[in-house]
Amino acid sequence: MVEIKNPTSLINKDYESIELVSFSEWIEDSERLSKLGVGLIIEPGDDIYLIQNQLDLIELIALDFRSFDDGRGYTQAYFLSKRWQYSGEIVGINAHLDQLQFMIRSGITSYQLLESYKDANEEDYSNGFSLCYQAAANNNGLQLQY
Repeated sequence: MVEIKNPTSLINKDYESIELVSFSEWIEDSERLSKLGVGLIIEPGDDIYLIQNQLDLIELIALDFRSFDDGRGYTQAYFLSKRWQYSGEIVGINAHLDQLQFMIRSGITSYQLLESYKDANEEDYSNGFSLCYQAAANNNGLQLQY
């Protein structure tokens, strides 16, 4: 089994490199880190309610989707983007191809696939559906069908 490591930085939409810190690092030292313009890696088990009132201090949020059968990242993305109106980038990291449509619909603004998907055609997975059976934060042009 290949060990998956989280990135230490990500390139944002403005092509700037943003250093990433763990959720626990942020909780321990958010006052200092907020002045450095860092991004935050959030694991599925992290309690995002602890950062709800600090979102304007966080440059970028990376949600970890490495565990294919753990859907908490979708909920985290929804809370951040729709309920709490986080205006920064929300990046899905360690993503599987089959997760892309759901990530986009839940509020993820960009993603980074696992290395095993290098050179894969992402288009069918990110835009390959035309119908959905439930409403979502971003239906991405999908038609609702009941």
